[in-house]
Amino acid sequence: MTTLDMSRRTFVGMTAATAAGLHTSPSNARTNLSANDMIRIGVIGPGGRGTQIMLECIEHGRTYGAQVTAVCDIWNRHRDTARQKVKEVSGLTPSVYRNIEDVLEDKNIDAVIIGTPDHQHAKMLKMAVDANKDVYCEKPMANVLTEANAALDAVKKSGRVVQIGTQRRSDPKYRQAQKLMQSGVLGEVVKVDIIMNRYSPYRWARSQQDLASLKKDDVDWAAFLMGKPDRPFDPRIYRSFRLFRDFSSGIIDQWMSHAIDVVHMLTGEPYPESAVTHGGIYQFHDYRENPDTIQVALDYGQGTKKFLAQYSVCLSNGAGSAWRVMGTRGTLYIEQDFRLTGDGIKSKDRIPDTIEIPDAPGTLHHMANWLDCVRRQDVNGTYCPAEAGYGHSVACILSAETYWSGRRMSFDRKSRTMHPA
Repeated sequence: MTTLDMSRRTFVGMTAATAAGLHTSPSNARTNLSANDMIRIGVIGPGGRGTQIMLECIEHGRTYGAQVTAVCDIWNRHRDTARQKVKEVSGLTPSVYRNIEDVLEDKNIDAVIIGTPDHQHAKMLKMAVDANKDVYCEKPMANVLTEANAALDAVKKSGRVVQIGTQRRSDPKYRQAQKLMQSGVLGEVVKVDIIMNRYSPYRWARSQQDLASLKKDDVDWAAFLMGKPDRPFDPRIYRSFRLFRDFSSGIIDQWMSHAIDVVHMLTGEPYPESAVTHGGIYQFHDYRENPDTIQVALDYGQGTKKFLAQYSVCLSNGAGSAWRVMGTRGTLYIEQDFRLTGDGIKSKDRIPDTIEIPDAPGTLHHMANWLDCVRRQDVNGTYCPAEAGYGHSVACILSAETYWSGRRMSFDRKSRTMHPA
């Protein structure tokens, strides 16, 4: 059957068949294991997001024979809170560490979760796999290109099981949409639009009271900087790192990493060829360096098969969001609702009817997928491996660099470098 003669019946049949083909239930989950068989996990950076994924690990660890046995943070408040939380939820009293080096030297820890600030992810990922640990690493995998290259190389060399935290890859509707896209049902992709406006006054900033509560003696400032240029202790940077250029690109690292990973997942393109970013601080004139409004345009593909992806965010007005992949046969709508239609196409081979996209059966939770793969030592089974993390990192790094430089930037696949286009 060609795409030219796809009727509603055959299209619905394809949808059902691809759903059946995406069954990914755990093949070796265990609930009754001895202490010696348990996967012992250390959580590095149990702050806000780090605590969330720590609790997910405890929950799904009951199925896959995994326990949180250590917590590590350079802030004493987070160490103490995490220790108490693990004890309350799991009944275990974890070991407590201040520095990542101590966790990685612990031979009783099999795997680690990295939930630290953005600028630390790539370096810590490399350190962890070099220490022979399996890793769950929050996004972005990296926000410096040389560090992204080094982390990816280290993961490939190590053979460890790595999951990166862009969780839409474990959403059952996105996984079904991916399978349909792989079938070619949309034709050639021509454009992707992602608009994520949010009314979010002073996003990622902290109150003066919150900032005043953090004292220099509470944290290891040098460890926080982790190779960044030395500077005096600043609670604004520590508590609001997402607003400062050296530590995060803000909207790009935090939100675009998720969205652009979806573009890569659905289209099969691993990273963009070039990017242009416009934006600025238009509304929230506090202590931030990163923009509160951005518009990114990224070129994908080579030769005659190319498409444009657009990513747009405004934090001072939440009037509307839209996620859509436009092809030569119709449009795939995602995020708010999941459907394929012939919208915008008048040719004979347009998608004939609107089809709602079902859930892919058997899809695992993101943490469950990682634990299942760690249990089976399945290096290739994670939903978001390091290669995917590298892809979203390249897109975000390129986009941030073009914003700050004011120049269109290109990515060279062979040398893994970026340069003005």
